Amino acid sequence: MSGLQWFDRRFLPPLLTPVQLTIYDLRGASRDEYVTATVAAGIVNRSLARIYLITSDDDAFWLEHTFTSVPQVRGPEQGSPALVDLLRTYRSAFTGLLIYDPALPDTINVATTMAGLQDALVVSPDLAERLEVVCDLPVLNDLRTYGWRTRLQAYQWARQHLQPRCSRHVLAGLDPGAFCGLRSFLVASQAFVYWLDSRRYLPEAGKDNVSERGLLRHLLAFYAPGAVHMGWVIHEQSAVAMTSAVGIAVVASDYALNLEVWMALPVARMPIPPAPTRHVERREKIYLSFTMSDGDNLQYCQHRLRALWQDPARGTIPLGWTFPPLLTHAAPALAAYYTGSATALDELVAGPSGLGYIYPSRWPRHLLSPFLQQTGSLMQSLDMSILDVLDVDAVYRTGLPLVAAFSLQGMQLRDHRVQHQFARELAPYGVRNIFSGAGFTGKAARWQQVGDLTIYHHLGFTDSVERTVRLIRLASTLFRRRPLFLSIYLIAWTMTPSMVGEVMAQLGEEYEVVLPGTLFSLLRT
Repeated sequence: MSGLQWFDRRFLPPLLTPVQLTIYDLRGASRDEYVTATVAAGIVNRSLARIYLITSDDDAFWLEHTFTSVPQVRGPEQGSPALVDLLRTYRSAFTGLLIYDPALPDTINVATTMAGLQDALVVSPDLAERLEVVCDLPVLNDLRTYGWRTRLQAYQWARQHLQPRCSRHVLAGLDPGAFCGLRSFLVASQAFVYWLDSRRYLPEAGKDNVSERGLLRHLLAFYAPGAVHMGWVIHEQSAVAMTSAVGIAVVASDYALNLEVWMALPVARMPIPPAPTRHVERREKIYLSFTMSDGDNLQYCQHRLRALWQDPARGTIPLGWTFPPLLTHAAPALAAYYTGSATALDELVAGPSGLGYIYPSRWPRHLLSPFLQQTGSLMQSLDMSILDVLDVDAVYRTGLPLVAAFSLQGMQLRDHRVQHQFARELAPYGVRNIFSGAGFTGKAARWQQVGDLTIYHHLGFTDSVERTVRLIRLASTLFRRRPLFLSIYLIAWTMTPSMVGEVMAQLGEEYEVVLPGTLFSLLRT
């Protein structure tokens, strides 16, 4: 593990800078081959990043725009032949094959955990037959022979036989039905990989009287506070509430590809975004700020944000962009691309809830200060003054159908003790503003002052031009006072900067769009 050293103050491990990268273009290969390739990359890259995989045009774009300082050699093939070439080239790094059971996709995750411990490749039954011949690799284990009928049975076995040997710094949730590029990093870091539903409270009949939620609680108990949960979860609110309760932050990252390579690529100096233009004269009108959501999400920065960043309307309309401060550690060159190309009309907002995704009211009280201090330090390095915070109440975090609908909090930060601690801990780092909430609760356009900290409970999320216009007009009717200050979060997977322009074209002269930071400044005027 010479290339993966974890340090408490970094949250993610630094890696050795690559000397040369061999590029394998897998576009055109099958999903099963992608799984095998990412596992192979994790094994090879563990001690020193040597392999970079291309599975989409995004991967090719970043290779061209951010990896130019590293010498590169291209594999001679593309698609399926590229995988064979990779495996033949690094044959000595692999001990053999682990065959998963296509009838139970979760065995892909069990095999991924095994692969990190045994330096073995994860393969489908069909691919195993090919590789036994072309790469002379023996079958070490065939998970079809275990007879597991449910994912609960598979992960119970993995907890007993594999987790004690896994890294105590990281675990991950990965959807076995999707291609998750994060597997390479998880294999490199010897992480435990699972996929359990935190809403399943009832145990399966005849299996140690354990439910999926109960098994997840057992898995989390293996880790000390300060460990990180990577990948993603089946149900956001109930699972993040569970991880928060034991001091483990979630870093959404399941589709992040080549992460161990990104982590190893340093930048000489992190560019600071240009200071947004904030001065606006306060008048009797309606001020709007728009913020693109999902910036707590590492793979979003690799993929969707790249497309949004190239939208021709960006830089012509004031926009907030949620952005993970942790990206400066997870992928410093990627962070530098965005901070270095931001305009004065782009404002970076720290995604929930700073260093990682937590629910502050569930986070252990004695661990909140160090979490906020690390968050403040990272935000300060990016000249961020606004933090997005989500929280859940006792009703919302159950995840039960209908029950959560009775929550009136709307994922707002309402705990007064926690609010004051945020204000106290973040002030030295220049963080003066918080956006909070995730849905219209009937209490739109609500804000409060806690010490020097302004907390704005925003209107909610919209996913189309029509719904955005409707939400703004509704709020403008419900709240007759002027000036009125409305913050709208846009679902970045469906909205674009150009669509914000369409929204403004449908609104009258009474409305003015400003940056999120400007909105906060006007609130305090």
